[in-house]
Amino acid sequence: MRIAIWTPNARDLIADRVAAAGHEPAVAQNGEDFARILAEGVDMVAMISQFWSPKVRDLAAAAMPRLKLVQLLTAGFDPLDAHGVPAGLMVANAGGSYSPTVAEHAVAMMLALLRRLPQAGIAQAHQNWDRGILREMGSLEGRTVTMLGFGSIGEETAKRLKPFGARIIAVTRSARPHDLADEAVRIDDLATVLPRSDVLYACLPLGDATRGLIGRQVLAALPRHALVINVARGPVIDQTALLEALLSGSIAGAGIDVADPEPLPADAPLWRAPNLIITPHVAGGGSGAIDERLAAVTMTNLARLQAGEAILHPVQPRVG
Repeated sequence: MRIAIWTPNARDLIADRVAAAGHEPAVAQNGEDFARILAEGVDMVAMISQFWSPKVRDLAAAAMPRLKLVQLLTAGFDPLDAHGVPAGLMVANAGGSYSPTVAEHAVAMMLALLRRLPQAGIAQAHQNWDRGILREMGSLEGRTVTMLGFGSIGEETAKRLKPFGARIIAVTRSARPHDLADEAVRIDDLATVLPRSDVLYACLPLGDATRGLIGRQVLAALPRHALVINVARGPVIDQTALLEALLSGSIAGAGIDVADPEPLPADAPLWRAPNLIITPHVAGGGSGAIDERLAAVTMTNLARLQAGEAILHPVQPRVG
């Protein structure tokens, strides 16, 4: 089988594994390479979702029916949902490849805000031994973390929060009970748990139902001491409403690894919001194990495709 590989993530490792398994890797360095490779014929594509565009969608359609599977090397697939995919083309995402590091990043943001590390850093820069932050410090012990979404990232985050003594509320479409969650509620019932949420944590996919989910009404229902953490996608939060909440003090702080748009413009008012930690969509990085997991999921789905078996981590972007 011939596999088109267009990604900065684990590219060489995946190409080596594909070749070692007796298949033909075709590595694209840019969009022109990718177009040529697809025109020559491929059975599967391994790529990051950010490279998907209307042009790539049309190239994929022209490469069918030989092309059967797009293996994303990202967890998110919103560009495919936005631009559509050809009917009949299977799509899989990276599963939990990035989940451990994203979870670690989210917990780091929670701890930094609760322990007032940004304020301590400012005091340090001014050589100021200011113990005043002690009055404002908090702890995860006994805190309730309400998770919007409880997939792989949510589970990995819960594993890290439990040893701190946090209580977990999983908010999902089904409200299915989970061993790692103390409570599970349907997303339609989110309003019922907001007043007792110390942290509201977004780790769910972006779609029509989740765009702007954390808006003025949701933020107003949180306690004044609550934190908001977003490692999902920028548009999940109404950024204007978030800015207003931080400026007014109706929430205590926030941490976002994603923004709308990305990169966040230098003149965006959000940069100057108080008690806000912004990181530039890097939560998924930092571990050498990620490339191994990406290669593993790619090779597993390649083998399943060849054998005519169901693929792992299928997703269903909009057909168009």
